[in-house]
Order: sequence, then structure tokens, then C-alpha cells
Amino acid sequence: MRRVLILGGTAEARELARSLHEDARFTVISSLAGRVVDPRLPVGQTRIGGFGGASGLAAFLTEHRIDVLVDATHPFAATISRNAARAADDAGVPALAVLRPQWEPLPGDRWS
Repeated sequence: MRRVLILGGTAEARELARSLHEDARFTVISSLAGRVVDPRLPVGQTRIGGFGGASGLAAFLTEHRIDVLVDATHPFAATISRNAARAADDAGVPALAVLRPQWEPLPGDRWS
């Protein structure tokens, strides 16, 4: 069984957690930053709170024998995304980032 850590808090992260939770090949742990008072929790195991930087996240990946790290955080969460990439590299864990498409102007938009 593959252990997947999803760094989340987004709709995409919840959807991914739901999909993987339904597949017996995966054990999913979702991690939320803890900045929202009453967050929408994903299915499966959930942890709330920071890791203490890249080194803390790398230790978590190793201690919990995580097989894959998924960064599905908010597009503006640059610090955790940097820490996730470094932690995955330090722990030797494959990682991927879920990226939203850029906003595209539509007729009638006012971008100024």
C-alpha cells in the first residue's frame, strides 16, 4: 500500500484525497496549515498544523514512511511549496505539485 501525503486546504486537494481514499492501493494523509477556524476536512486521515520548515517536513516524510508527497496547496502558498520541494528531495520522496491554470481574460473582464 502506497502512503501519500497531500498538502492541501484546496478543493483540488479534497478531491484528490477522496479519489485516492476510494482506491485500496493507497493510504492518504491530508495536511492542513491550520489557519482556518472551521476548515472543510477531506476524507481519510487529517493532520493540522505546520511541520517546522523543510527539515520538519522531511522528518515527517521519513518517520511516517511516506511514498509520495503531493503539494496541492493554494497557489499563493509559496513558502510551503518551496519547503515541500526541498523536504521531498532531502527525504528521497517523489513529489508532485497540483497547479491551477492561469486566469484567462474573458470578454467584459476589467483587469485594471
